[in-house]
Amino acid sequence: MYKFFLYSVLIIIYLGLAKTLSPSEIGVQYLQNEKGFSKLVKGPMTTVILVDTHATGFLIKTFYQKYRVILGYDNVEELIVRTSREFAKRNLPNIGLSVYRKFNDKEEFLPLPPGSIYINNGEFGDWKTNKKGEVKWKFKRSFKNFPRFLGWGKFRPDEKFYQDLKTSISLNQTFYGTQNEFGPNGTVTQKNFPHFFKGERKKKIELKTLLFEYFKENF
Repeated sequence: MYKFFLYSVLIIIYLGLAKTLSPSEIGVQYLQNEKGFSKLVKGPMTTVILVDTHATGFLIKTFYQKYRVILGYDNVEELIVRTSREFAKRNLPNIGLSVYRKFNDKEEFLPLPPGSIYINNGEFGDWKTNKKGEVKWKFKRSFKNFPRFLGWGKFRPDEKFYQDLKTSISLNQTFYGTQNEFGPNGTVTQKNFPHFFKGERKKKIELKTLLFEYFKENF
């Protein structure tokens, strides 16, 4: 009798925690891997930046990712999708990077610093020499908000950055910047996408604490 009672209590606890810790999936699209981006985002000049990822649920995990999508020439949207466990795990090193790009009918899936698709494209900007004699990429006035959209902050790529970028692309290797400015360990990414790096998100919650909070709120 005691075992039956204990088993019943565990089931109630599990169902309650699963309900409270897992948000509704109504209206949230599923992305199994990067090949599914073409169905989710439309536009002739598109870049998709991974800005956050997390898992919900107690015993059965559900994985979500948040993307910043730059469509066309000055349209920015945010996209939250449910993903497979494998894709979520594989994308952890890609926080702050562009994981999908589309130029006309050409698709690119190699993780690169956000904005790579625009650098050295005369339609979007030009190489300018600043007061220090440094040659850096500068967006045209009509795209002045792009550094903010892309999570660059005050960062501006120089010619060496662009050459290293091209080398990484030719080798089909993920590029985090000449000085690792981007990605989960990058200074630029950490400063401009701070939500993912909040200290409270890294704290581990013990099971007894989780159960205590559940009973406190529900009984």
